[in-house]
Amino acid sequence: PNTGITELTGHHAVINSLVENIYIPQNENINTLITNIVKEYGDKTAVVFNNESFTYKDLSDKVNQLANFLSKKGVCSGDIVALSIERSMEMLISLLAILKTGAAYLPLDPEYPIDRIEFMLEDSASKLLLVSQSYKHKYQTYSTEIVLDEIWSDLSNYQTQYEEKEILGNDLAYILYTSGSTGKPKGVKITHRNLVNFLISMKSIPGIKSSDRLLAITTISFDIAGLELYLPLISGAELVIADAEATKDGRILLNILSEKKISIMQATPSTWQMILDSGWENKFDLKVLSGGEALPKDLAPKLLELSDELWNMYGPTETTIWSTVKQIQADDKVLTIGLPINNTQVYIMDEEGKPLPHNQIGEIYIGGDGVASGYLNRAELTAEKFVQDKVSGKPGSKLYRTGDLGKLLDNNEIQCLGRIDHQVKIRGHRIELGEIESMISKQNGIKQAVVLAREDVAGDKRLIAYVTLEDDASEKVMVNSDEKGINVSKEIIQNMKNNLNEILPAYMVPEDFIALKSFPLTPNAKIDRKALPKPRNKKIAVKTNQKLSLTKNEELVRDIWEDALTLTDLKAEDDFFELGGHSLIAVKVMVAIEKKTGKRLPLATLFNNSTIEKLAKQLADNEPAEKWDTLVAIKTGGKKDPIFLIHGGGLNILLFRTISKYFDSEQPVYGLQALGLNHETEIPETMAEIAARYVKEILQVHPDGPYIIAGYSLGGFIGFEMAKQLKEMGKEIKLLGIMDTYAGNNDVIESKLTHTLQKIKRQFHKVPFFTKSFIQNPKEALEYQMIISKKRIDKLVSPDAIDTKDVLTEYELKIYRKYNTAHNNYILQPADLKIALFRVSKRLYYLDDLVNLGWGKFAKKGVSVHEIPGDHKTFLFPPYDKQFAEILQKTINNL
Repeated sequence: PNTGITELTGHHAVINSLVENIYIPQNENINTLITNIVKEYGDKTAVVFNNESFTYKDLSDKVNQLANFLSKKGVCSGDIVALSIERSMEMLISLLAILKTGAAYLPLDPEYPIDRIEFMLEDSASKLLLVSQSYKHKYQTYSTEIVLDEIWSDLSNYQTQYEEKEILGNDLAYILYTSGSTGKPKGVKITHRNLVNFLISMKSIPGIKSSDRLLAITTISFDIAGLELYLPLISGAELVIADAEATKDGRILLNILSEKKISIMQATPSTWQMILDSGWENKFDLKVLSGGEALPKDLAPKLLELSDELWNMYGPTETTIWSTVKQIQADDKVLTIGLPINNTQVYIMDEEGKPLPHNQIGEIYIGGDGVASGYLNRAELTAEKFVQDKVSGKPGSKLYRTGDLGKLLDNNEIQCLGRIDHQVKIRGHRIELGEIESMISKQNGIKQAVVLAREDVAGDKRLIAYVTLEDDASEKVMVNSDEKGINVSKEIIQNMKNNLNEILPAYMVPEDFIALKSFPLTPNAKIDRKALPKPRNKKIAVKTNQKLSLTKNEELVRDIWEDALTLTDLKAEDDFFELGGHSLIAVKVMVAIEKKTGKRLPLATLFNNSTIEKLAKQLADNEPAEKWDTLVAIKTGGKKDPIFLIHGGGLNILLFRTISKYFDSEQPVYGLQALGLNHETEIPETMAEIAARYVKEILQVHPDGPYIIAGYSLGGFIGFEMAKQLKEMGKEIKLLGIMDTYAGNNDVIESKLTHTLQKIKRQFHKVPFFTKSFIQNPKEALEYQMIISKKRIDKLVSPDAIDTKDVLTEYELKIYRKYNTAHNNYILQPADLKIALFRVSKRLYYLDDLVNLGWGKFAKKGVSVHEIPGDHKTFLFPPYDKQFAEILQKTINNL
């Protein structure tokens, strides 16, 4: 490697590349790189997503089929194709297929406000939009939308060979929109040459081998996903794509790192810290890549201790993902961003754009093959940020002004010293504070706004908004006032957040607001940002009914919260989220609770028990029995008849936590969890007795009816029996909802001979179903059959083996077995009921009745079928949860 520097005239220096510059032909592109690897590693596993995997040959065939489909739709070189696809195998295939056609892709995050999405689609003039079924509702006004789920099975009709298009290095590969200071995002244009140069350099340093497994966790709307998705595929390595749930839960990521034997992973420092907080204690054979924000000094030694290598990565989107890299060593006195990658030059410039010598602070400029071709439709801004390269003297060469401060150290490495302007990074997202300020200033009652990214506590950077108010608004928002500013009431803060959430991504919404009578000014009459007051404890008005003393468990929770949130004097009624808690801190809290008490609480516990008092009760071993031991109030209040949701085989009701927030504001929601979870209640032996206990409890909160009952899986049988019993009492059943429960043959007791004959007969019906399933979803169908075969073997080895989605404790297994016995002995009888069947749209296993799932003969008043997105295990979780909740609520409202 060439790690020296070249002295230039005028006492300044240019930093040379970390690796020898490599010549890249003009027609080299990402497609040719991957195609060459397919020829060499065709039968090797290329990508894994959950239980699905493709070899390089399989992946290439599927990509070519989709590319042929897109070409038939008119997609060609120079076009832009937008896509909004959930994390899946289809996501990767879609990206590669778009590139194959010669078009560029534009990733859209469905969590963005609709106005922002519409601007991107209009500004980019995207020819098509590829979208997952689960995100379809977000893009209903877009006329050239293609829903992948609807066309996927048809792709088998297209050839697995694709006539390669001539793609030059200057052709666009993708467009990524970043935050803009004017209030509008700006589209960065990345070419194939940019991307190829980056990948070839990364293949060498930090390095990747064909034997490596790389875990991809980053959303495709964040540019660093390009390394995760493409670097393994140009190297013959194995790509493992984490699903959406895993990317947000450090405990799941830890399991994947261990079980999948991951050897390379890239993440922001915030994510690495989340994994550490989740209990990472054992060293992995792992190459850690950290970037997207500054690597904290206290994080580096922890990562070094638990991994083989630690690399600090630096680079803006405008110069293609990473432009410099540095392998961190234990004896490093200063954390630097290292040296440039292949065909890349870095300069430290003064205010006049002249290079500076060693140890002088200036702006970091980046040149070379990674520099983007500019901003889409923003010629003036492009000219401002992409300037002529006067240092190298290469005709047409450009330098990108990063806006970052830096200096060249004596060891010839670059030290990054933060932002010149007011652009910041929060958890890996680059943000123009001016964009947020512009949006806040448009809110009613706001005269002017300033936003800072404050890091009053190391490692916890937060957005804080400072505002001055219109004269008639001051009294409405003021709670108390002193020289440090006016704290804004919780109600006003929430209203501001709600308004901003409609126009800005969640990571750009400030966590706190402080109102000032006027902003402090510098001698030059500019706002003195450094003089803006530090946010005080977010608790503003003292409550008169606050609990003065705390229980032992409350003190334990309080101490953990105060440490995690860096706050003091918390009270029992304080709310975790109102205090500024978020998912990363929640992981830290739950791990701390587990270490202190030995109890492992799921993250979701905080959503329904978000105060110190409520969470502490979850830890109490000797807590007196509640008025009811199975009924849980999920969402109280509202004038509508409550809905009672009944647990499935997992016994608890945590799986209902996400759908509950999407019901109407006037819709009360209760959950029925399994008896016995309190370690006290005896579990009845029959389904009728279990249902009777549940009926008794719902009568206590809703004695007169009418009743809305919905049971999931096993809960479908319980709900049916409850409705029967309520009907026999003369009560009105407004809705009996069955959530994808198969009635099966629970109405008959068959002899062994009859049972065997029925099984033989069933095989004839299974053949066409499985044939269709294998054609439409060959990989998924094969994986499912392999899982079923393993379960059958497990049953032979251990007849008591159970099939439940949830990981249960030993005590919960005992409860499950009692419920399972009650279910197996339950004989369904026809009842004078109407059933609303919520049936999933995706099913890989055969059922005798795929329409009514066997309920037609038991519901005398008929079955109304409502198709819902997802499969049996996913429809209650993102991204399908919102659609299901809306369908269920609409069904209730139409009664």
